[in-house]
Amino acid sequence: MTDRKLRRVTTALFASLTLGLAACAPPNAQPAANPGVLQGQPGSNSTAPASRSDAAADEGTLSETPFGALSPVDRKLLSLVEQTSLREITTSIWAQERSANPAVREAARVIIEQHKDLETRDKDISTRMNLPIPGQPSPDMQVGITRMQTETGDVFDRDYVNTLRTAHAQALILVSTVRADTRNTLVRPFAGVAGDYIKTHIELLEKTGDVDYASLPVPAL
Repeated sequence: MTDRKLRRVTTALFASLTLGLAACAPPNAQPAANPGVLQGQPGSNSTAPASRSDAAADEGTLSETPFGALSPVDRKLLSLVEQTSLREITTSIWAQERSANPAVREAARVIIEQHKDLETRDKDISTRMNLPIPGQPSPDMQVGITRMQTETGDVFDRDYVNTLRTAHAQALILVSTVRADTRNTLVRPFAGVAGDYIKTHIELLEKTGDVDYASLPVPAL
């Protein structure tokens, strides 16, 4: 994939990630007010169409490291995995404590275990390349954390399962893109592991019986 094509794919992907995470809530769900919950810092993404000069600019944003060139999309993956781990470890602990559904509790157990592994790998890679990684979930993720904090019973189960199912589907697209196109020898195997874990999480979430498939976005050509 050329840098120009990669920009087009990832620009659309970042937009869909933001929309997908923000749209995970049911239409009538209201965030609970609790300033003590994890807080994040807003980010921004460009949606301008790619051009020849854009493609050249993209090439210039590659950072050389001892492990190969690092692209903005590689950096995005490292940040997103850490933010996602913070969100999903927190909400999965709640799922183990609150859910009466054994399948939800099992999904939560595996998600906690594998996201702790991803956090360890992520921090090691970021340290080796001297990259900062976020210490808090993004604001979009925080909305779901705040909402789920006060939910119980079937309401919590459905929210937890569908929020994570939608987010995992979006993340899988980003992980697959990085795995296919990264030039960095540390990021490439990390993306492979993350992709395997994400697919496992999707399968476990679907086994709970709580996934609302009708709410999933229609795949674009």
